[in-house]
Amino acid sequence: MASDDVELTTDDEVKAKLRQPIVAVTGHVDHGKTSLLDHLRRLGENTGETNVMDREVGGITQEIGVTQIPLSILTDSIAKMPFKSDAFKFDSPGLIFIDTPGHESFGSIRKRGGGIADLAILVVDIQDGLKPQTIEAIRILENFVVNDNNEVDFSKTRGGTPYIVVGNKIDKIHQWESKQDRSSYTAWTEQSKDASQYAERYFNNLVGQFAKESGKNLVKFWDGLSSFNSEDDRLFVPMSALKGEGMQDLLFTILLMAERLSEEKRESITIKPNEVAEGYVLESREEVGLGKTIDIILTKGSIKTGDDVAYNTNEGPVGNIADESIRPRIRAIRKPRGLSEMRDAGDRWESLDIADSAAGLKLVIPNMEDVLIGSRIFFPKPNDDYNKIRSDMNDENKKLRESHPVMCSICNEVFTSKDFSGIHTNKNAGTKNGFSEQCQYAEALRKGAVVKARTIGGLEAVLYELAKRKIPISSAEVGPIKKSDLRRIQATDKPEHRFLIGLSVEGNDQVQGQLEKILENKDSADFHYLQSDLIHQITEQIDEVLDEIQAKLSGSEQIFKPGQIRHILYNGMSHFKDKPAAFPVHVLKGQIRVGQELLRNDGSGKTLGKILSIGKDGQLTAHQGEKVSIGMNIRFTRSNISEDDEFYADIPEKQAAKMKNAKLNDSEKDAFVEIVKIHREILQNHGYAWGWSP
Repeated sequence: MASDDVELTTDDEVKAKLRQPIVAVTGHVDHGKTSLLDHLRRLGENTGETNVMDREVGGITQEIGVTQIPLSILTDSIAKMPFKSDAFKFDSPGLIFIDTPGHESFGSIRKRGGGIADLAILVVDIQDGLKPQTIEAIRILENFVVNDNNEVDFSKTRGGTPYIVVGNKIDKIHQWESKQDRSSYTAWTEQSKDASQYAERYFNNLVGQFAKESGKNLVKFWDGLSSFNSEDDRLFVPMSALKGEGMQDLLFTILLMAERLSEEKRESITIKPNEVAEGYVLESREEVGLGKTIDIILTKGSIKTGDDVAYNTNEGPVGNIADESIRPRIRAIRKPRGLSEMRDAGDRWESLDIADSAAGLKLVIPNMEDVLIGSRIFFPKPNDDYNKIRSDMNDENKKLRESHPVMCSICNEVFTSKDFSGIHTNKNAGTKNGFSEQCQYAEALRKGAVVKARTIGGLEAVLYELAKRKIPISSAEVGPIKKSDLRRIQATDKPEHRFLIGLSVEGNDQVQGQLEKILENKDSADFHYLQSDLIHQITEQIDEVLDEIQAKLSGSEQIFKPGQIRHILYNGMSHFKDKPAAFPVHVLKGQIRVGQELLRNDGSGKTLGKILSIGKDGQLTAHQGEKVSIGMNIRFTRSNISEDDEFYADIPEKQAAKMKNAKLNDSEKDAFVEIVKIHREILQNHGYAWGWSP
C-alpha cells in the first residue's frame, strides 16, 4: 500500500462544532485494557506521570476511569503511519477514553460505560480469545436482543456502539519479534514464517469465535478500510499494550471511525447551544482543602461555576429547591492537566470557570454527601424544563433499583427487583410460574445479607456475587454502615446468610467502634462482618466463611478450588533463593490457597511443593488477576523453576470427584478441565494419578 501524509485540520471554528467523542475501553479481566490506556497516556509530555495499572491492587479495575487525549497528541502519534486509505480530516478536539472494569462482577458498570460511549475499543488477549466478559461486552456494544435462554437473535438488533477489536499481547506469540512503538501493520508483515503462522492461527480462531458470538466478520484493519462502513464487518487491530506496538494503528483507526460516524451518532456529539447540561457521577470523595467533591464525566452541554445542580439520591431526586439560598450549586470546577487520569490525577488539576462537554471533571458542590454514585446529574439553567429533568431522574432511579438482583429466601431463586416484586407480592395469586404463594416479598426482605457500598457499581457487584452463591439479600444501599443495618442483620436466622458487607465503606460515627471490635475478635460476633476496598477480596472472604461452615458440617477437611499461576519477575527480581522460598506469581485462572500443592504441567506427576503463605498479610487465597508473593518450603535451582513457568493449584482426588456439582466460576472451570487433562496424562504414564471424566 502506498504511503501518504494524513491530512489534518486544526480549524478552531470546525472543532467547536463537535465535542470530543467518548471512547469506552472494555473487555475481559486481565486482557490489557488499563495497560493500553497507561501506554496511551505516556505518549505526550510528562511521560510516566500516570500509571494506573501500578495503582490497581490485584490488577483489577473497579471504577470507571476517564482520560482526555488532545488532538495534537493523537495526530503526532499517527503521523508516521505507513499508509492510509484516503484523505480525511479530524474535526473534533480530541478523544476521551473511559476504562471499564472487566471483572465478571461489574457487568452493570460495563453496561453503563457502553451507554455513555460514542465509540468503543474491545480488548481481547489474542491467544486467550473470547472470554465471558468479552462476550458480554459484544452484546452490550451490538445492543443485541437476548431472549430468556440467554440466546442472541442476530437479526434483532437495536443499533449499538461502533467499536474496534484489539488483539492484544501479540508480543507473547511464540517467536514474535517485537519492537517498541512500531506499527502493527509493519510488525505483522515482517515476522518470521513460524511467528506469522502462529499469529494467523490465533487470528483465524478469533474470527470463528467472533462470528459465532456477534454474527459479524472480523477483518484486519488494513484489509477493511475500503469497507469501513460495512454493517457486517468489525475492524481488528493487533497490538502489544506493553510495548506500544500497534498504538499508532489503533489511534489511526479509532480517529477514522470517529470521522465516519453515522449521521445519527454524529448528531449526538454535536454541541447544541441550548441543550440541558448533563453527565454521570463517577465518584464522590473528601478532598483536603476542598471538602466534598464529585468526579463526573460531562456528556452534554456546558457548565460554569454558580450553576444549579440536580442529582439523584437513595431517597429520590434533589434540586431546584424553592429557597435559592440552599440550592445545590457548583462552587468550583477542576479538570486534570495534560494526560492525567482522573482516578490518579493527584494534585495535577487546573481550575476552570466554564467547562464544555465532553470532559472528565471534579466539581466542588456543598451538601452532596448523599449523591448516588453512577447516576446521571443535571445542571439546569433558569429557562430549562425542570419538571422534565426531574421526571428523567425519577425514571433512572427506578431503573437502577429494578435492576438489582434479589433472592427469595423461600424458593432460593434470583430475580431482578422488578421481576421479583411482580411474582412475589400477590398473596392470592396461588401459583405463578411455578412459585408458591408462600414466596412473599416481605418474607424475603426479612432474612438475608446486608450490603453497603460506596458506589452503585460496587453495590451491584457484591449483589451479583451473593446471588451466585444463593445468599439472600435483605438490604442493599449506597453509603456507610448504620445502626439500622446492624439491627437488620441480627434479624437474619441462618448463620450462613448473616453477612454484613462493606465495599469501600465503613461504619458511621455511631457504629464504627463496634465494627472495629468485631474485626479484632470475629469469633465473638453473631454475624460475619466483611470489609474491603476490593470486590475480589470480598468474594474471597465470603468463600472462606462458606468453606468454614461447610467444613464444620462435613468434618475438618480443607476445601480447595482449581487454579493456574505463572512465575513472574517483579522489579527485576525473580525469587529469593533461601529456604523457604518466596517468589512472585500471577494468578492466571481460578484461585490458589494456602496448603495447596502446585502441579507441574509436564505429565511427570511431580509437584513443586505446597503453598505455605500468600502475600504479606496472612491472606489464605489469591484469585484470577492478582499478582502476589507465595512462600514454599523449597530451594530454587535452575532445574526446578524458571521465569514464566506455569503451575496448577491441584485438587485432591476426593474433592475432584465433587467438582461437577461445585460452585465454580468460568475461570475455575477452565483451570479444572486442564488439571483433569494433566492427571489423565499422569495416569497414562505412571498409573497412579486420579483420572476421571468431568
